Amino acid sequence: MILVRSGVVSGIEGFLIDVEVDVRPGLPGFEIVGLPSKTVRESRERVRSALRNTGFRFPAQKVIVNLAPAHIPKDGALFDLPIALGVLAHQGMVPECVFQDVIFAGELSLSGKIKRISGVLSLAKLAAQCGCQLVLPLENRSEAALIGGDHLLLSDSLGHLIRHLTGQAQAPPLPAHRLEVHSSQARVTIKGQAQAKRALEIAALGRHHIMLLGPPGVGKTLLATHAHGLLPPLSFEDILTINKIHEAAGLLHPHSAPLTERPLRAPHHSISQAGLIGSKTGRPGEITLAHLGVLLLDEFPEFNQGALQGLREPLDHKQVQISRAGHSLVYPSDFWLIATANPCPCGYLGSSVRLCTCTGRDINRYRRKLRGPLLDRFEMFVYLRSLSEQELREKPSPWPPLRSATKKDGPHSPALSAEADRLLHQAQERLALSVRGFASTRQIARTIARCAGASHITQAHMAEALQYRFQSQPNLLF
Repeated sequence: MILVRSGVVSGIEGFLIDVEVDVRPGLPGFEIVGLPSKTVRESRERVRSALRNTGFRFPAQKVIVNLAPAHIPKDGALFDLPIALGVLAHQGMVPECVFQDVIFAGELSLSGKIKRISGVLSLAKLAAQCGCQLVLPLENRSEAALIGGDHLLLSDSLGHLIRHLTGQAQAPPLPAHRLEVHSSQARVTIKGQAQAKRALEIAALGRHHIMLLGPPGVGKTLLATHAHGLLPPLSFEDILTINKIHEAAGLLHPHSAPLTERPLRAPHHSISQAGLIGSKTGRPGEITLAHLGVLLLDEFPEFNQGALQGLREPLDHKQVQISRAGHSLVYPSDFWLIATANPCPCGYLGSSVRLCTCTGRDINRYRRKLRGPLLDRFEMFVYLRSLSEQELREKPSPWPPLRSATKKDGPHSPALSAEADRLLHQAQERLALSVRGFASTRQIARTIARCAGASHITQAHMAEALQYRFQSQPNLLF
């Protein structure tokens, strides 16, 4: 029995798989066991043809391949290469010692070429954790450039890899330099709405979930779309995580450059719960694709209520667990949530520009869509009014501010003064804040103090934090 190591990607994590190949006397046959998918079973024909077209002989005996551990579902064509190597090792074409501390992954074409596979970033992390070398297709060299390191080996064909393992050829070198990350910041000119801009800057610094409300045309969507430019650039580890997620979702094209910007996901309000949270097939949902970035839910009350209520646990735990038959997948979902909404169905409740035409029943039905448990998870609420004539005449300024100008030198956790604490407890009784609302208001005040570079949370900081609670704003009327 020959043992060749490989791996499988479940969700965005890699798991070590032992490919056990046994060739024994008996009627010719080729069986693969160990919970293989249809794609894995089809590797029998790909391996047969690849060996013959590369100049090797496929044994006319009983070939049994076991993928262990058996309880983990196996999918994808990346097991073609380790299976072929196990068969060749049985025939003495490859010394078994070359499989020591090496993980092989690659799809074989009928001609013996090693084709591109997905999940490379997850497999590379697995190999680094296990202290193993990772053999990949040459077509995955863009991912190899992103990962870097001496533990990667690239090969373009089965024949070339055999010659390299037997010391007859050299493997293609890795890209000389790791990928350089260039982060850009999109800016836009927006007139007025100074309070909303400041609220978004505070929310971005503290990663507070925020809802923008107001009549149509006041700039809610425009501000929300460009607010992700307030977030700091990604670290290299964060870039790897984002690319692993998008690769698992099948959103990375074979020859596209790796993602280096924070994601901005803005799904349409007709999206299903599976599309937003994640499907049982294992495909990550929008909340996972927005990991480390922004999830923008424009026209928030129009979304399916089941989908919206499914946000509650991911908002609390910053991850989502998707249960499948026999096992479950855990995806990260640490996103910054920005929602926009009109105050009523027609959009002009409380507006000084146009009269609201909604009936009381229409307004009550609209408010019921914004249920309390989910609403309480929004930490900040801002009402945007229509611009005055003076604001329309003013010269617009670029927004958001440059990232270098938004860095704060204040302490990460300013102390709470006695006056600010007293004001918060008074507001808790008057506004009937929940325990979550009480804690989030204190966190917002701490973020405001950091914006000011202060060492203590003052009464003024707490007063500004309280004005962002929906209980403090009569225009919201939830």
